[in-house]
Amino acid sequence: MKKFFLNRLILTALIVMMTGVTFAQADLDSPYSMFGLGQVRNKTMNAQLKGMGGVANAMSGKNMLNAANPASYAMIDTLAFLFDAGIYAKSSTFSTSALSENASCASFDYVAMGFAPTRWWKVALGAQPYSAVGYNVVTTFNNEVLGKYEQAFQGEGGLNQVFLGNAFRLGKHLSVGANVNYVFGDSKSTTTLSYPDSTFIICSRRSRDVMISSFMFDYGIMYQGQLGNDFTLGVGVTYNQKINLRGSQTLYVRSVEAGINEENSVEYVIDTIVFEKDKNASYTLPHAFGVGVSLQKNNRWTLGVDFNWADWSSFAKNGVSDPLQDSWSVAVGGEYIPSSTSISNYWTRVSYRLGGFYEQTYLNINGTSINKIGVSAGMTLPMPRSQSRVNLGLELGKCGTKSANLIQENYVKLTVGISIFERWFVKRKYN
Repeated sequence: MKKFFLNRLILTALIVMMTGVTFAQADLDSPYSMFGLGQVRNKTMNAQLKGMGGVANAMSGKNMLNAANPASYAMIDTLAFLFDAGIYAKSSTFSTSALSENASCASFDYVAMGFAPTRWWKVALGAQPYSAVGYNVVTTFNNEVLGKYEQAFQGEGGLNQVFLGNAFRLGKHLSVGANVNYVFGDSKSTTTLSYPDSTFIICSRRSRDVMISSFMFDYGIMYQGQLGNDFTLGVGVTYNQKINLRGSQTLYVRSVEAGINEENSVEYVIDTIVFEKDKNASYTLPHAFGVGVSLQKNNRWTLGVDFNWADWSSFAKNGVSDPLQDSWSVAVGGEYIPSSTSISNYWTRVSYRLGGFYEQTYLNINGTSINKIGVSAGMTLPMPRSQSRVNLGLELGKCGTKSANLIQENYVKLTVGISIFERWFVKRKYN
């Protein structure tokens, strides 16, 4: 009866958290989210790997769900059902050379589950945000004839993804896998041109509402082999297929007056200039490549290093290229377990992690590349009389720069994940 109740509780939690993750827009508002698809999520999903700097391409385990490389699912325990979910809290300081502002948020981060239909075929599915859009930027200009005029940019929304992954063992050391990702969501952007010094010039506003509903595909291959009696070498390669995300958009351009820069103000439309409803829309997403290497000594320690690259210079909206640059990142991390089999000392069974990363994002503004750098730490707390665990990850990072009149974000991010390991596929001899 207790087992039955626990299993149903897990399924209920899965449904609730998947709903929360799928429809929640993650992360803080940032002016950099007005470019491309917004703030695109790092492909490292779970809290365990985030504590190691985000290394993921060559990482796997019997109780780990690593969506960054779908080939890793092949290492899931054949008799187990895995459930993994996480939330995060983030505090940031946005600053320029003259001003600064603090912000914070908390949200669902991810949810996933995995199981094994056969010994050689493993399945995983889950959900997480893909990108987030949130900005409100006003620029002021002066003209000898028009006087002062302002251009305001506002945006909100983002994309979410639900994935279904399959992995297959090809012999003793090699595995392959693929994720089918269903990406959906909408983003709204508004540009307003106003003339606060003149009552005779009509203001104009352009609104664009884009809804996306499409599929993406990514693939992985992983090799694991023994080096002597104590060491295991892992090599992982990932590939994201170039794809067109398709959807629809509504464009509305009009002349307006009264309160256009005030929150909760009423918009008075004088004339409609353009109104196009449910026109075809598409985003051309680039292909991306990743490679990783890991080295593990028994169950004591693990080291990993990743390199990822994406061809964001080929990104386009509705067939029109966006001025983005190719992105790349390097991550390195490690894990240490004093004694995974200790009975007398709980803290020697705890996993301790450290890592760091450097990323050149796809943003290059006025000749300045927007880069991201950070360090992370984490730990795994085993649950009593169970293989289930609580994973903690702490990340400190910096994105952007104060030079060239740009904005720098300094942030602290805490991720808390729960990984539930249950044996569901054991045939009982006794009730």
